[in-house]
Amino acid sequence: MSVIDREGNYTGGVIFPGLRVSLDSLSSRAAQLPYIGLNKPIRVIGKNTIDCMKSGILYGNAAMIDGLIDRMEEEIGAFASLVATGGLASSVIPLCYHKIHYDDVLLLKGLLILYEKNKQD
Repeated sequence: MSVIDREGNYTGGVIFPGLRVSLDSLSSRAAQLPYIGLNKPIRVIGKNTIDCMKSGILYGNAAMIDGLIDRMEEEIGAFASLVATGGLASSVIPLCYHKIHYDDVLLLKGLLILYEKNKQD
């Protein structure tokens, strides 16, 4: 997660394991836990191993993101405009309590801006 101030300057951020890293670690290091997909479980409280894993990964990450946003907003003393990007963000962002805009091509937009600024005329 990155924090950008009102002038567009990077002021800091947080690095934490994402969905895929968490899921791969859980499946590869815990005995007898399978690799699973990331489709949303029916409820938070799972009734079988797979639904329990999905809830833990998806709702756990959503809760972590919400908690980090709350603490960051408290630290900066303002409400933040929130944007998520990345392939798996679309799986967890709908489960967050905060309103987070999802932009799946944000990185490409930024690269285009850099290209336009640096191209030779």
